[in-house]
Amino acid sequence: MQSKVFIIQHAMSQLEGQIQNSSLSIEMKKKTLARIYEIDINLMVDLCERATSKLTKGNVSYILCFVAGVNTKVIARIFNVEPASVHTSRYRLRARFPLTTVMPF
Repeated sequence: MQSKVFIIQHAMSQLEGQIQNSSLSIEMKKKTLARIYEIDINLMVDLCERATSKLTKGNVSYILCFVAGVNTKVIARIFNVEPASVHTSRYRLRARFPLTTVMPF
C-alpha cells in the first residue's frame, strides 16, 4: 500500500508540472489543480489495487484527471494529445478493471 501511495503522489506531482506547462489559461490551471487535489488518496489506492494489470504513472495521471471530472478537451491540452486519444485511453484503462468494479470515470 505504501508504494501505491507513493506512485499516486508522484503521479500527482508530475501531473501538476504538466498542467503548469500546458497552454491552459491561469484560471483553468488553478481550477484543474484544485479538482485533482480534492481527490481522496484512499479512493485512488483502492482503484489501483482493483486493476487486473499493473498501472503506470501515466495511467494514474489519466485516472486522476478522469476521477476529478476534468473535461476531455482539457485533458487533451494537458497531455498535448488529441481528444480522441483521451477517449481511447479511458476505454483501455477501463478494460484493466474487472467488470464488477464501479468506475468513477
